[in-house]
Amino acid sequence: MDILDALSRGMNRLADRLDAYTGSRQPAGGDTSFSVLDKAYCWEDLDYAGDFTLQRHVVDGSCRIIDKFGTVVDRGTQEQLEQSMIRRAAQSAAIRDAGGVPPVSGNAPQPVQAQYGDIIGVVRRNGAYEHYGIYLSDTCIVHYAIPASMTIGHATVHATDLRNFLRSDTEYFVLDFPRPYEPPVRIENNGSVPHTETVSEELARHLQQRFGYHLYSPEETVARARSRLGETNYNLLTNNCEHFVIWCKTGVSESMQISGMFRSLLGAQGWQFRKPAYH
Repeated sequence: MDILDALSRGMNRLADRLDAYTGSRQPAGGDTSFSVLDKAYCWEDLDYAGDFTLQRHVVDGSCRIIDKFGTVVDRGTQEQLEQSMIRRAAQSAAIRDAGGVPPVSGNAPQPVQAQYGDIIGVVRRNGAYEHYGIYLSDTCIVHYAIPASMTIGHATVHATDLRNFLRSDTEYFVLDFPRPYEPPVRIENNGSVPHTETVSEELARHLQQRFGYHLYSPEETVARARSRLGETNYNLLTNNCEHFVIWCKTGVSESMQISGMFRSLLGAQGWQFRKPAYH
Protein backbone atom coordinates (compact mmCIF):
# COMPACT_ATOMS: atom_id res chain seq x y z
CA MET A 1 0.00 0.00 0.00
CA ASP A 2 2.91 2.36 0.75
CA ILE A 3 4.17 1.87 -2.79
CA LEU A 4 0.74 2.65 -4.26
CA ASP A 5 0.39 5.75 -2.08
CA ALA A 6 3.81 6.99 -3.14
CA LEU A 7 2.96 6.35 -6.79
CA SER A 8 -0.33 8.25 -6.43
CA ARG A 9 1.41 11.22 -4.82
CA GLY A 10 3.99 11.20 -7.59
CA MET A 11 1.29 11.22 -10.28
CA ASN A 12 -0.46 14.13 -8.56
CA ARG A 13 2.76 16.16 -8.46
CA LEU A 14 3.35 15.40 -12.15
CA ALA A 15 -0.20 16.54 -13.01
CA ASP A 16 0.30 19.77 -11.07
CA ARG A 17 3.54 20.48 -12.94
CA LEU A 18 1.88 19.81 -16.30
CA ASP A 19 -0.96 22.20 -15.37
CA ALA A 20 1.51 24.88 -14.36
CA TYR A 21 3.49 24.38 -17.57
CA THR A 22 0.29 24.58 -19.67
CA GLY A 23 -0.68 27.80 -17.95
CA SER A 24 2.76 29.35 -18.51
CA ARG A 25 2.53 28.59 -22.23
CA GLN A 26 -0.56 30.80 -22.72
CA PRO A 27 0.20 33.74 -25.06
CA ALA A 28 0.37 37.09 -23.35
CA GLY A 29 -2.92 38.96 -23.60
CA GLY A 30 -4.54 36.04 -25.43
CA ASP A 31 -7.77 34.22 -24.69
CA THR A 32 -7.26 32.07 -21.60
CA SER A 33 -10.49 30.17 -22.08
CA PHE A 34 -8.63 26.86 -22.19
CA SER A 35 -5.82 27.63 -19.76
CA VAL A 36 -5.34 25.92 -16.42
CA LEU A 37 -6.98 28.96 -14.80
CA ASP A 38 -10.27 27.99 -16.46
CA LYS A 39 -10.36 24.49 -15.02
CA ALA A 40 -13.54 23.64 -13.14
CA TYR A 41 -11.87 23.56 -9.75
CA CYS A 42 -10.79 27.20 -10.13
CA TRP A 43 -14.40 28.44 -10.11
CA GLU A 44 -16.92 28.73 -7.29
CA ASP A 45 -20.68 28.88 -7.87
CA LEU A 46 -22.38 32.09 -6.70
CA ASP A 47 -25.91 31.84 -8.10
CA TYR A 48 -28.23 29.70 -10.23
CA ALA A 49 -31.00 30.67 -12.68
CA GLY A 50 -32.61 27.87 -14.63
CA ASP A 51 -29.90 26.25 -16.74
CA PHE A 52 -27.36 28.98 -15.96
CA THR A 53 -24.77 29.30 -13.20
CA LEU A 54 -22.90 32.40 -12.09
CA GLN A 55 -19.32 31.61 -11.10
CA ARG A 56 -16.40 33.56 -9.63
CA HIS A 57 -12.74 32.70 -10.16
CA VAL A 58 -10.99 31.86 -6.89
CA VAL A 59 -7.69 33.43 -8.01
CA ASP A 60 -8.40 36.63 -9.96
CA GLY A 61 -12.02 37.27 -8.88
CA SER A 62 -13.36 37.48 -12.45
CA CYS A 63 -16.91 36.24 -13.06
CA ARG A 64 -18.65 34.28 -15.77
CA ILE A 65 -21.97 32.61 -16.55
CA ILE A 66 -22.06 29.06 -17.89
CA ASP A 67 -24.99 27.04 -19.24
CA LYS A 68 -25.90 23.48 -18.31
CA PHE A 69 -23.35 22.15 -20.79
CA GLY A 70 -20.52 24.15 -19.21
CA THR A 71 -20.30 26.59 -22.12
CA VAL A 72 -19.36 30.14 -21.14
CA VAL A 73 -22.20 32.44 -22.26
CA ASP A 74 -21.14 35.68 -20.59
CA ARG A 75 -18.21 37.29 -18.77
CA GLY A 76 -18.00 40.54 -16.83
CA THR A 77 -17.98 42.07 -13.39
CA GLN A 78 -19.94 40.44 -10.58
CA GLU A 79 -22.36 43.38 -10.49
CA GLN A 80 -23.07 43.13 -14.23
CA LEU A 81 -23.58 39.38 -14.18
CA GLU A 82 -25.76 39.45 -11.07
CA GLN A 83 -28.20 41.67 -12.99
CA SER A 84 -27.92 39.30 -15.95
CA MET A 85 -28.80 36.37 -13.67
CA ILE A 86 -31.84 38.26 -12.32
CA ARG A 87 -33.01 38.73 -15.88
CA ARG A 88 -32.42 35.07 -16.77
CA ALA A 89 -34.40 33.99 -13.71
CA ALA A 90 -37.22 36.38 -14.65
CA GLN A 91 -37.21 35.06 -18.21
CA SER A 92 -37.54 31.48 -16.93
CA ALA A 93 -40.37 32.50 -14.59
CA ALA A 94 -42.20 34.36 -17.37
CA ILE A 95 -41.86 31.45 -19.79
CA ARG A 96 -43.07 28.99 -17.14
CA ASP A 97 -46.00 31.25 -16.29
CA ALA A 98 -47.00 31.72 -19.94
CA GLY A 99 -47.08 27.94 -20.28
CA GLY A 100 -49.18 27.48 -17.18
CA VAL A 101 -46.37 25.80 -15.23
CA PRO A 102 -46.32 26.74 -11.52
CA PRO A 103 -43.27 28.79 -10.51
CA VAL A 104 -40.49 27.00 -8.68
CA SER A 105 -40.48 27.74 -4.97
CA GLY A 106 -37.45 29.50 -3.53
CA ASN A 107 -36.20 33.02 -3.12
CA ALA A 108 -38.62 35.80 -4.01
CA PRO A 109 -38.09 37.20 -7.53
CA GLN A 110 -36.03 40.37 -7.68
CA PRO A 111 -36.76 43.54 -9.68
CA VAL A 112 -35.33 43.58 -13.18
CA GLN A 113 -33.54 46.70 -14.34
CA ALA A 114 -34.19 47.60 -17.99
CA GLN A 115 -31.12 47.43 -20.21
CA TYR A 116 -29.97 49.39 -23.26
CA GLY A 117 -32.26 48.72 -26.21
CA ASP A 118 -35.10 47.15 -24.19
CA ILE A 119 -38.78 47.74 -24.83
CA ILE A 120 -40.34 48.99 -21.60
CA GLY A 121 -44.01 49.58 -20.91
CA VAL A 122 -46.22 51.11 -18.27
CA VAL A 123 -49.90 50.45 -17.55
CA ARG A 124 -51.95 53.64 -17.70
CA ARG A 125 -55.28 54.55 -16.08
CA ASN A 126 -55.78 51.41 -14.00
CA GLY A 127 -55.23 49.05 -16.91
CA ALA A 128 -57.04 50.99 -19.63
CA TYR A 129 -54.02 50.81 -21.94
CA GLU A 130 -50.26 50.28 -22.05
CA HIS A 131 -47.69 52.86 -23.11
CA TYR A 132 -44.33 51.79 -24.55
CA GLY A 133 -40.85 53.20 -25.14
CA ILE A 134 -37.29 52.18 -26.05
CA TYR A 135 -34.98 52.29 -23.03
CA LEU A 136 -31.45 53.70 -23.37
CA SER A 137 -30.92 54.73 -19.75
CA ASP A 138 -32.85 56.19 -16.81
CA THR A 139 -32.29 59.60 -18.38
CA CYS A 140 -33.22 58.64 -21.95
CA ILE A 141 -36.31 56.75 -23.14
CA VAL A 142 -37.44 57.24 -26.74
CA HIS A 143 -41.21 57.05 -27.14
CA TYR A 144 -44.11 58.28 -29.26
CA ALA A 145 -46.17 60.71 -27.16
CA ILE A 146 -46.96 64.35 -26.49
CA PRO A 147 -43.85 65.82 -24.82
CA ALA A 148 -44.19 66.27 -21.06
CA SER A 149 -43.43 69.99 -21.44
CA MET A 150 -46.65 70.42 -23.45
CA THR A 151 -50.20 70.13 -22.14
CA ILE A 152 -51.62 69.84 -25.65
CA GLY A 153 -50.06 69.30 -29.05
CA HIS A 154 -49.01 66.59 -31.48
CA ALA A 155 -47.51 63.31 -30.38
CA THR A 156 -43.86 63.20 -31.42
CA VAL A 157 -41.10 60.61 -31.31
CA HIS A 158 -38.84 62.16 -28.70
CA ALA A 159 -36.56 61.34 -25.78
CA THR A 160 -37.49 61.82 -22.15
CA ASP A 161 -36.30 60.58 -18.77
CA LEU A 162 -37.75 57.68 -16.81
CA ARG A 163 -39.62 59.93 -14.37
CA ASN A 164 -41.51 61.70 -17.15
CA PHE A 165 -42.11 58.41 -18.96
CA LEU A 166 -43.67 56.85 -15.85
CA ARG A 167 -45.63 59.99 -14.88
CA SER A 168 -47.59 59.06 -11.75
CA ASP A 169 -46.69 55.36 -11.98
CA THR A 170 -43.83 53.82 -10.05
CA GLU A 171 -43.25 50.57 -11.95
CA TYR A 172 -42.69 49.45 -15.51
CA PHE A 173 -42.37 46.10 -17.26
CA VAL A 174 -39.84 44.89 -19.83
CA LEU A 175 -40.95 43.13 -23.01
CA ASP A 176 -37.96 40.81 -23.22
CA PHE A 177 -36.84 38.75 -26.22
CA PRO A 178 -34.80 35.80 -24.89
CA ARG A 179 -33.84 34.41 -28.30
CA PRO A 180 -34.33 35.36 -31.98
CA TYR A 181 -37.52 34.03 -33.58
CA GLU A 182 -38.93 32.84 -30.26
CA PRO A 183 -41.80 34.55 -28.42
CA PRO A 184 -40.84 37.47 -26.19
CA VAL A 185 -41.96 37.45 -22.57
CA ARG A 186 -43.18 40.18 -20.27
CA ILE A 187 -41.05 40.70 -17.16
CA GLU A 188 -42.43 42.77 -14.31
CA ASN A 189 -39.99 45.30 -12.87
CA ASN A 190 -41.43 44.88 -9.37
CA GLY A 191 -40.25 41.28 -9.16
CA SER A 192 -43.73 39.79 -9.12
CA VAL A 193 -44.66 36.73 -11.13
CA PRO A 194 -45.95 37.89 -14.54
CA HIS A 195 -49.62 37.54 -15.41
CA THR A 196 -50.61 34.39 -17.26
CA GLU A 197 -52.41 36.28 -20.04
CA THR A 198 -51.44 39.77 -21.12
CA VAL A 199 -51.63 41.83 -24.28
CA SER A 200 -47.86 41.57 -24.58
CA GLU A 201 -47.91 37.77 -24.40
CA GLU A 202 -50.63 37.66 -27.04
CA LEU A 203 -48.44 39.89 -29.19
CA ALA A 204 -45.57 37.47 -28.60
CA ARG A 205 -47.52 34.50 -29.91
CA HIS A 206 -48.89 36.53 -32.80
CA LEU A 207 -45.47 37.71 -33.98
CA GLN A 208 -43.85 34.32 -33.63
CA GLN A 209 -46.59 32.03 -34.91
CA ARG A 210 -48.10 34.07 -37.72
CA PHE A 211 -45.26 36.18 -39.06
CA GLY A 212 -41.98 35.31 -37.41
CA TYR A 213 -39.75 38.34 -36.97
CA HIS A 214 -36.23 39.64 -37.26
CA LEU A 215 -34.85 40.44 -33.82
CA TYR A 216 -32.59 43.49 -33.89
CA SER A 217 -29.70 43.85 -31.47
CA PRO A 218 -29.92 46.48 -28.71
CA GLU A 219 -27.64 48.79 -30.72
CA GLU A 220 -29.72 48.34 -33.88
CA THR A 221 -32.95 48.83 -31.93
CA VAL A 222 -31.72 52.14 -30.53
CA ALA A 223 -30.46 53.26 -33.94
CA ARG A 224 -33.88 52.53 -35.45
CA ALA A 225 -35.59 54.47 -32.64
CA ARG A 226 -33.26 57.43 -33.13
CA SER A 227 -33.86 57.38 -36.89
CA ARG A 228 -37.47 58.41 -36.25
CA LEU A 229 -36.84 61.16 -33.71
CA GLY A 230 -38.99 64.18 -34.53
CA GLU A 231 -41.63 62.16 -36.41
CA THR A 232 -45.15 63.55 -35.93
CA ASN A 233 -47.22 61.04 -37.93
CA TYR A 234 -48.90 59.52 -34.87
CA ASN A 235 -52.09 57.61 -35.54
CA LEU A 236 -53.82 55.68 -32.77
CA LEU A 237 -54.96 52.93 -35.12
CA THR A 238 -51.96 52.52 -37.43
CA ASN A 239 -48.91 54.24 -35.93
CA ASN A 240 -49.04 54.48 -32.15
CA CYS A 241 -46.40 54.00 -29.44
CA GLU A 242 -46.70 50.20 -29.56
CA HIS A 243 -46.38 50.09 -33.36
CA PHE A 244 -43.24 52.19 -32.95
CA VAL A 245 -41.39 50.08 -30.36
CA ILE A 246 -42.28 46.73 -31.95
CA TRP A 247 -41.03 48.05 -35.29
CA CYS A 248 -37.78 49.21 -33.65
CA LYS A 249 -37.16 45.75 -32.16
CA THR A 250 -38.54 43.37 -34.82
CA GLY A 251 -39.27 45.22 -38.06
CA VAL A 252 -42.98 44.42 -37.68
CA SER A 253 -45.27 47.45 -37.23
CA GLU A 254 -47.97 45.96 -35.04
CA SER A 255 -50.11 46.84 -32.01
CA MET A 256 -51.93 44.06 -30.28
CA GLN A 257 -53.91 46.57 -28.24
CA ILE A 258 -55.49 47.90 -31.46
CA SER A 259 -55.74 44.49 -33.11
CA GLY A 260 -57.42 43.13 -30.00
CA MET A 261 -59.90 45.99 -30.00
CA PHE A 262 -60.85 45.35 -33.62
CA ARG A 263 -61.17 41.64 -33.00
CA SER A 264 -63.59 42.36 -30.18
CA LEU A 265 -65.64 44.73 -32.33
CA LEU A 266 -65.70 42.62 -35.48
CA GLY A 267 -65.66 39.16 -33.95
CA ALA A 268 -62.59 37.04 -33.44
CA GLN A 269 -63.47 34.59 -36.20
CA GLY A 270 -64.00 37.24 -38.84
CA TRP A 271 -60.95 39.38 -38.08
CA GLN A 272 -57.74 38.94 -40.06
CA PHE A 273 -54.49 40.61 -39.03
CA ARG A 274 -53.07 42.87 -41.66
CA LYS A 275 -49.82 41.76 -43.26
CA PRO A 276 -46.91 43.53 -41.55
CA ALA A 277 -44.49 45.75 -43.42
CA TYR A 278 -40.86 44.81 -42.85
CA HIS A 279 -38.39 47.69 -43.07
